Amino acid sequence: MKYFYIIFLLLLISLNANSKSVSEIETAGDISSQECLEVLENGNIINIIDGIYPVIIYKGHSYFIQTSYMGGTKAYICKTKHKLITN
Repeated sequence: MKYFYIIFLLLLISLNANSKSVSEIETAGDISSQECLEVLENGNIINIIDGIYPVIIYKGHSYFIQTSYMGGTKAYICKTKHKLITN
C-alpha cells in the first residue's frame, strides 16, 4: 500500500511537470515612442540575439528591439510586439 502512494505521487508530479508553455502571437499596429520608452525603462531583457538585438518582456508582451547608431548617438527602435499566451 505504501508503494502505491509513492507511485501515485510520482505519477501526479510527472504529469504536471512542463505541462504549460508560452507562445507568441504577433499583434498588428505600430508601437508609439512613448510605449517604446516605457518598455526600455521597465521591461526585462530575456534574450540578446547576436549581441545586438534584445528581446524585452513587459506587461504580457515581448518586444524586439533594434539597436543602431545615428552618428555618435545610440538609438533603440521597438520593431515588433508579440502577445504572450499560455498553452
